[in-house]
Amino acid sequence: MTRTKLQILLICCLFSSISSIAQSLVNTEYKNTKQLPVAQIFRTFQDSEGFLWYGTQGGGLCRDDGYSVKIFRSDCNTPDLLKSNWITCISEDLHHKIWFGTKRGLYVLDKTTYEIHQIKDPDIQNWSIDALWASTEGNIWVSTADLVIKYDLFEQKLDTYHSLWKGESKSVSQIYEDRDKNIWTVQWNGGIHKYNPATNEFIPIPWEFEESPTSIIQDTDLKKYWISTWGQGIVEFNPNITGQTCFTLHNSTKGSRDDSKRYILNLTTDTVLNYIWAATVDNIYAYSKSQDRQLTNINIDKYLPSGKLLVNQIITDKQGNIKISTDYPHSFTLSFRQKNFLAESINQDVNTFGLPIAPVVFSNSKNNYWFWQKRQGLFLYNTKIGKLISLSGLPGLNGRKKSILIKKATDDDGIYTVLDDTVVVKLHPSGAGNVTLENVIEIPSSERIHSLYQDQKHNLLIGTQNTLFYYNFAIRKLTKSSINVGVINDITTSNGLVFLATEQSGLCMIDTTGSIHEIVMDKNFSSIANASNRLICSGTEQGEVFFYDVLNNKISQIKELLGLNGDAIIDLEVDSSGLIWILTNQKVIIYNPEQKTTNSYYSSEADISMNNFYSLGKDAKGQIIIGGMGGFRRFVSHSSLKNESKTQHVKLTSYSINGNHKLVGIENNRIELQPNELNLVLNFSTFDHLYTGKIRFAYRFKNQHSNWQYLPDGINSLSLTGLSKGLYQLEVKATNATGQWSNKTSFFTLKVLPYWYESIIAYIVYLLLLIAFIALSIHIYLNRNKQKLANEQIRNSALDLRDWLYQLSGEMVSSESSEPNLKSLLLDIKKQLQNQKTDNKGNEQQASTSNLSASDEKFIQKALHFVESNIDSTNYSVEQLSKDLGMDRTGLYRKLISIIGKSPTDLIKSTRLKRAKKLLKEGYTVSETADLVGFGTASYFSKCFKDEFGVKPSRYIDNQNNT
Repeated sequence: MTRTKLQILLICCLFSSISSIAQSLVNTEYKNTKQLPVAQIFRTFQDSEGFLWYGTQGGGLCRDDGYSVKIFRSDCNTPDLLKSNWITCISEDLHHKIWFGTKRGLYVLDKTTYEIHQIKDPDIQNWSIDALWASTEGNIWVSTADLVIKYDLFEQKLDTYHSLWKGESKSVSQIYEDRDKNIWTVQWNGGIHKYNPATNEFIPIPWEFEESPTSIIQDTDLKKYWISTWGQGIVEFNPNITGQTCFTLHNSTKGSRDDSKRYILNLTTDTVLNYIWAATVDNIYAYSKSQDRQLTNINIDKYLPSGKLLVNQIITDKQGNIKISTDYPHSFTLSFRQKNFLAESINQDVNTFGLPIAPVVFSNSKNNYWFWQKRQGLFLYNTKIGKLISLSGLPGLNGRKKSILIKKATDDDGIYTVLDDTVVVKLHPSGAGNVTLENVIEIPSSERIHSLYQDQKHNLLIGTQNTLFYYNFAIRKLTKSSINVGVINDITTSNGLVFLATEQSGLCMIDTTGSIHEIVMDKNFSSIANASNRLICSGTEQGEVFFYDVLNNKISQIKELLGLNGDAIIDLEVDSSGLIWILTNQKVIIYNPEQKTTNSYYSSEADISMNNFYSLGKDAKGQIIIGGMGGFRRFVSHSSLKNESKTQHVKLTSYSINGNHKLVGIENNRIELQPNELNLVLNFSTFDHLYTGKIRFAYRFKNQHSNWQYLPDGINSLSLTGLSKGLYQLEVKATNATGQWSNKTSFFTLKVLPYWYESIIAYIVYLLLLIAFIALSIHIYLNRNKQKLANEQIRNSALDLRDWLYQLSGEMVSSESSEPNLKSLLLDIKKQLQNQKTDNKGNEQQASTSNLSASDEKFIQKALHFVESNIDSTNYSVEQLSKDLGMDRTGLYRKLISIIGKSPTDLIKSTRLKRAKKLLKEGYTVSETADLVGFGTASYFSKCFKDEFGVKPSRYIDNQNNT
């Protein structure tokens, strides 16, 4: 290819013409066509929530939330749902029920449960429904064959009307309600009628044309109507004029006799340009209205699919977009969008080669674009004279290695670039589009230049693979500033500080003393920009953007808010408003650091239309320019960046529990989960059907004070796994198509039920069982303790009896270690008593009258001391007393019997009871006294007290109180 041809080619591809209107008409195929059971859509309807409903030809009724399609039809799964899968018409009543007609009857879909049932009216049960309209007053008007039937909101038939025209039965093809709540019917091969509620009848309008009317709509400005016909184009109807003069033919809508534009299926109007849109059997036409009510055909061919169309219907959705239902090609939307980007104009029209402009890097100054064309080299384009210059062959540049590096000069309109990796040169534009070259500085041959930057003092900073150089223009001196920082990809300055984006040392700062500080390490930084005197932003090859607050020495990152997904940051720029532009290969993000808000645009958008992005730049006024595969685009829609309060309603459209999909009824924001339903997927929508790929959602659990969690672009599904039992308040918000977050959030309630063993009833049962267990344990403990005491008393008594028997017989009954047999001991005692009755009496008398010796008295006092010292211990026994006194049990028994005539057990018991009597006098209760004197239970204490003193302790207390 010759240089001349290349220059012509680049001129052709560099810029496209500027549109004179602020709105751009865009053709978008229905996004979820591939999810439909059949490609042909017969009718499209948008309900009050924003769902799109498609009536298909044989595929049933389909609901589209912008992300997924739900199909309602008779098939192998639901064989008896509908008698016909051909949907003819759709409407919605005031109770938000969807009424739809089929080839075999009328059906109603309840949006609270999404159940469908047929209207059991014999007049229409197996008939094809031709037209349907739910009026604002609550009535539902239905036409079939030559009948018009009126139903109320409760599906009760109110009246039936025969459709006649000049005495003949006619079918009704359209039912329509105007802004004044008038009901109109349009007959095929007949005329037009208006319903008179006073007389409950349809009044014919004097239609005198041979051609059949096909539809009627009210004018957007006046109380006039537009009627489409089958052969006469569009007719204007003024109901305020009587007679035939009330109709006005518009010849501009007729075309030739063989022209299909005169055969119109139906009409609609848009809310943006107020055009009248007509759907014919094979095309779409748009007409503007002049002040004198004349219709002018607007050429929209470039916005329509090529060739003939097979059109079924045309409507206007709630956003003012035009929706066309077709058999061929796929159904599509014509939308009105504000132009955010414009291309520079060029006079030459040489669109013959097809190679796109691909500015890898560029710089703009006044009328000049300096750019490095991918695979072609360095070029200059002058927009004023329309001249393109290839710089690769200029003297001083020809034959030398040129780096893909362009940096705008701060002191004139020139640029700096690099030759042979080490030589910095400056290119100046001169008259008539010529260029002059100036050698600036050459660095050591061991270095390789990777970045350039000219500071406010016009010093040139040069970054290499390991070193930062300063070049002072005033004294023409090159100084090596920093070494061993790795490859320097970009440079900026702020208040005397130098910031470097490096590959090995991360984000670095050089202070006024020349010291290097690593702000962020272990990251490969590709670009850097000075957002203000206090904020530095820098991007990485790993798709991260860091913000460094110079004044507070604080680094931050907002990856989720910016919607970054790991795509490499190609370039950064700051516009005249202080907004930060962040460029990736296919997306540009605009971040407002003051308001913490974002906007975003994709390279594929209609007014950008690039394959991908390459570079960012700005003109002398600070306006942003983007370079990419396809040329340059200048951002012009600054009003769209005003982050005013936006309201973007979020609707929960469906959810899945353990893989089972369920639709959400209208105004239902609550989901209840069984304890074994661990996997929950929530699906949201804002019903912006054209921009679902750009909408972002964020969520948080409000009652847990959690931070916002952000979903990627175009993802509307939120997965929640393993929620524990309890009540959750989920808060969700969304962006609009440009990335601005809504000021309104939506709330959804999630209730996770407990397992049966976690329920309140279960916990009550657990509590009762615990109480019963504690009571039983106490009961067992007390019984065991009581039995233990009783056993101890029996054992002590048995031992005492054995010792006594020994005294009577003078023989050892059993060994010390053996346990006594109480029954055997009693028999032995009985025998000994019978043999020694007289001697025992004498011994008792002698014992009672004898006096204690000093040693015996001392022994008794010692024994009493040990008993009283352990009087509160229930475990203090005869064995322990024997051990304390240094005697065996039998010796102790003989000694006590010989001294005081009592056994050790009786001594301990009587000592306890005497102390108890004293405590009762002092005011202690029976239970307290029993514990203080070593009795295990109050009942056993009461029994022993009565045996000792002849009165129960409770009566003893009463007696003391009475005295």
